[in-house]
Amino acid sequence: MEKFLKGLKWFFHSYIWLFVLGILTDIISKNIIVNTMSVGDSIPLIPNFLHITYSVNTAAAFSIGTGNDVANLVLYSCIAGAASVGIVFYYVKAHKKMHALLKAALMLILAGALGNLVDRLFYTPEYLGYTARGVVDFIDFCGIWHAIFNIADSCICIGALVMIIYFIVDEVNSRKAKQKDKVKQEKVLSKTEKEMQNQENESK
Repeated sequence: MEKFLKGLKWFFHSYIWLFVLGILTDIISKNIIVNTMSVGDSIPLIPNFLHITYSVNTAAAFSIGTGNDVANLVLYSCIAGAASVGIVFYYVKAHKKMHALLKAALMLILAGALGNLVDRLFYTPEYLGYTARGVVDFIDFCGIWHAIFNIADSCICIGALVMIIYFIVDEVNSRKAKQKDKVKQEKVLSKTEKEMQNQENESK
């Protein structure tokens, strides 16, 4: 029981649960869309603001990519695969000293990268009801954001934003610490100089 609790504590502190939650939510939501809608169908949740629109994206995240479906598949698969391996390698190497925010950011980005990679590798055109392999997109902020996206894209963006905020805050704190050290050193030097001056005056 003690080992189980220790393992559970590590699981939550490692933020691997966030990766599991992100990728499962992404896969489940996409399969619900594929099995209940046809490509092009749109369901307004908030009219003229938020719709659920089934779209198959053969490009990269947020419809970015080349005009060739096969090239997009190979390109994204290589990028997502390399990024995932890099994240896992870095995480395993540095997770003990890593800040919680950085762990969360990396797990979100990993979930997003692998979530979309699953679509490209395993969802056939027949299953998608489309002419080519691609990523299932369905979150449509119509009139506000032109691209339709999914949970995986959201994980990548949130993870990247958290990482940027973390590095900015870390840099600010680092500069403040350096400034404090500099002030302390100046005070010590100033105090030393005064003591030396007092000693000289007394010797005179």
